[in-house]
Amino acid sequence: MDEADCWNARCDVNQGLTLVLFFLSCIATFSTGQAAAPVQSSPARVLAKGSFPVKVTKTLDSSKLKVGDAVEVETAGSFKLPGGTLVPKGSKLMGHVTAAKARSKGDSASELTVSFDKLSITSGKLLSIKGTVQAVFPPAEEAEPQMAGKASGAAGGGYTGPTVGTVTDDKSGSNMEASGGDPSVNPNSAGVQGIHNLNLEDGMLTSPGKNVKLGVGVRMIVRVDVLG
Repeated sequence: MDEADCWNARCDVNQGLTLVLFFLSCIATFSTGQAAAPVQSSPARVLAKGSFPVKVTKTLDSSKLKVGDAVEVETAGSFKLPGGTLVPKGSKLMGHVTAAKARSKGDSASELTVSFDKLSITSGKLLSIKGTVQAVFPPAEEAEPQMAGKASGAAGGGYTGPTVGTVTDDKSGSNMEASGGDPSVNPNSAGVQGIHNLNLEDGMLTSPGKNVKLGVGVRMIVRVDVLG
């Protein structure tokens, strides 16, 4: 083989190697692009929605809480979800703080907002929910006598029966069964009932005082979507 033939052979080898490297680079780029593609999850379905009463078991104070802090309250009555699942009285409703502020110089009010995302049901199973505070009442022992049997709010009138919650199936609209609640707390109520210097709008509690403080025993109506 003369010098020209050797040169041509080396050129063919180099071209072949170049093509192989090119194809390998394309394959690597394609694989990387596939791995980097975001995984899209389908949104959670709303299985049921409605309102039920809960009770504060640990003081909530906007001057001591911060965004992200865990919050836990308990159901004030027992009820069954539309599918028949029992939620006993005292079940835990868990969430977190989404806004907390003590009033400081220049502020018009202190603030506290809580979002609920888990409900403990039978056998320790957790149900995914999306819940906000709909109404607030003082502890039962502090409630004014006239409130018994006559709790009212922007979303409903006087109390007319023993129902302590109104969770309904999102498809059939059938009501849950409920029992064992405080008849002075109307699940259709909205806003703040019987507590001075406290306001509630779109789930946010505000006060002209130095902090928003909900002591042990304070009762709330929580509006929820049950997710599945």
